[in-house]
Order: sequence, then C-alpha cells, then structure tokens
Amino acid sequence: MTCFVSIEGFQLSQRFVVKELTILFNDGRYQHFHLNCPVDLIISPRDWSTIRYNRNYSGLELADDSYLPYEVLGYILGKIRNYKIYTAGNHARRVLLEYLPTSEIMDMCETHGFKYPLILEQYPCFIDHPARYCTLSKAKTLKTALHLYFVGK
Repeated sequence: MTCFVSIEGFQLSQRFVVKELTILFNDGRYQHFHLNCPVDLIISPRDWSTIRYNRNYSGLELADDSYLPYEVLGYILGKIRNYKIYTAGNHARRVLLEYLPTSEIMDMCETHGFKYPLILEQYPCFIDHPARYCTLSKAKTLKTALHLYFVGK
C-alpha cells in the first residue's frame, strides 16, 4: 500500500509545528487536515519573524485554533504506519519519522531528484492560500511525479 504525504507549518526554534497535512492514497482518495497549535507550544522572541513570514506567504495562521486538536496528529499518522509513504524534502521526512519511526518513508527529492514545479495546480482547500503552500496541491503533484517517473523508465 502506498500513500503520499505533504505537510506545511512553522519551523520554530523548539520544534516544527504542522498546521496542514494531506494524505493522498494511491487510489485517489485523500484526507486533508488543518490542525490547531500544540497546547504546550512555547514561542521564543526570534520565532515571531518566522510566524509573520509564513502567515504572509503560506496563508497559515499559527494562532488559528479553529481546527483539529494538534494531539490527533500522531493518531492520524498512525493509520498509515504500514504504508509505503512518499514525501518531498528531508525536513518533511524527519517530521514524519518522529511519528512513524518504523515506517518506510521515501523522500522523493533524494530518491528521484524531485523538485516541485514553480506553479502548482490549485485544488479546493479549506484555506484561501496559494497552491504552492497547499498540502493537497503538493500531494497530488507528488503522486503525478512518481507515476511519470515510473512510466518514463
């Protein structure tokens, strides 16, 4: 079983905070989540510039707590622990490995030389933000890229 996972969030001084997550299954089904902030989050003074930058470019709000509790992230990811997981970027792979240490997680940037195109297709999302920062758009792009990779071989 295969799935494609994309995450967006905030890299703060103490940890990475996932705010948006998409799990796209090989058969086309997907789950798209937005998460609240962790209740134990400590923000240092130097984190504020990162928060402002992400808010301006990705449309994600660190303090927007109108979504799922952050504590369900481990439960959600636990549902795909037996899947072969494709993601893009060493950072995303490291975050996933924190929750899924025994899962097979492939970084397509490393294994297939993948790079996101400059313009991604816009898909309906819960947040009005550019496709470049939408995990749904990114996951669908990953899946298409992997299929093209294997067709080209």
